[in-house]
Amino acid sequence: MEDPIRRILEELAAGRTPNAIPVDCDYAVELDRLAVSLATLQRFAMALCQGDLSHDLNGLVGPIAGSLKMLQANLRHLTWQAKQIADGDFTQRVDFLGDFSTAFNSMVERLDASHTKLLYISTHDALTGLYNRAYFDTEIERLGRGRNFPFSLIISDVNGLKQVNDQQGHAVGDTLLKKAATLLRAAMRGDDIIARIGGDEFAVLLPRIDIDLARTITARIRKTIAEQDTTDPRVSFALGVGTALEPGGMKQALKDADDRMYQDKQEFKVGR
Repeated sequence: MEDPIRRILEELAAGRTPNAIPVDCDYAVELDRLAVSLATLQRFAMALCQGDLSHDLNGLVGPIAGSLKMLQANLRHLTWQAKQIADGDFTQRVDFLGDFSTAFNSMVERLDASHTKLLYISTHDALTGLYNRAYFDTEIERLGRGRNFPFSLIISDVNGLKQVNDQQGHAVGDTLLKKAATLLRAAMRGDDIIARIGGDEFAVLLPRIDIDLARTITARIRKTIAEQDTTDPRVSFALGVGTALEPGGMKQALKDADDRMYQDKQEFKVGR
C-alpha cells in the first residue's frame, strides 16, 4: 500500500479527517469525497451538540447521516414540545429518547403538579377552601362580558364574628368561618362559584339566574343555616341579593346585594 494512502487511512482510523488528499495517489477522488463527507458529518454533529438545529447534511445519505438526521428531527420536535410546556401545555410527553424520555416526562409531571398547586393557592382561600377575592373579581368581570344575563349574586356576612374572636379567640372564629363555608357549599350546587371575599364576607355568583330564582336560592341558604347541627359555634348569616339584566347593571347589582345584606345585618342586631 502506498505511503500516502496508508497515512490517510491511519488518520481516518484515529478519528481525524485528513487536511488534504494528494491528487496523485490512488483513489484520490474517492478519498477526497470520503474526507469531505466525514468533515460534513463532524460539523453537523458538533452543531447538534451546541444546540444548533439549523444545519443540514447537504444531501449526504447512508446510515450515519440518517441517524444524525433522525436525532436532529427528534431534537426539533423536543424543542417544540418544550415551547408548548412553557405555554402551559403539560400534556406533552417524550417517548423517543430512551432514558432521557423518562427524566423529561418526570420533570413535566412535577411541573404540572406544581403549577396545579400554585394555581389552587392563587385562586382559593387558605382557611375555607372556597375561591378567594382575586378569583371572585376576575370571574365577575369575565362572566359580566358574556351571555350570562340575567346575572344574580348573593352577598353574605357572618354575624357576630368579631364578638366570637374577642370572647372565645380567633381559633373559634376560624372554626365559625369554616363551618359557614361548609353550610354554603351544602346549600349550593357543586359547580356554583362561592368565594370568601373578606374577613367575614362571602359571595355567590349566579349567571343566568333571575331575581326570583336568586331569592329562592337565598331562602335555601337560610333553610340550610336553620337546620345546621347544634354544635358550637353556630353560624348566622346576613344575606343580600342583586340582579343585573345587562352588563351595564353589574355594578349596581353588586351594590344592591351589599345594601340588602347590610340591611339584613341591621335587622339581625335589632332582633337580638
